[in-house]
Amino acid sequence: MRVLYLTAGALALAFLPGCAAYQTEATEPTVSYTYSDDDDYDEVAEKADDYCDDHYDQDAYLVDEDREASGYEATFACR
Repeated sequence: MRVLYLTAGALALAFLPGCAAYQTEATEPTVSYTYSDDDDYDEVAEKADDYCDDHYDQDAYLVDEDREASGYEATFACR
């Protein structure tokens, strides 16, 4: 019986490292908007800020802006 307890205890300890918590990389939430000219940028920046505030209680920061055939696409991260 004693051998059974020792074996069970050894098995439990062998699997213990699998339960340890560790930090993983995660991407921050983003939102993208398209707009036609530079005058519209302020509007989409405000929309992004509202979105981040409403959904994550964070501010929006521009992380990427691409020129497209119909205008621009701006991607904001919520931080």
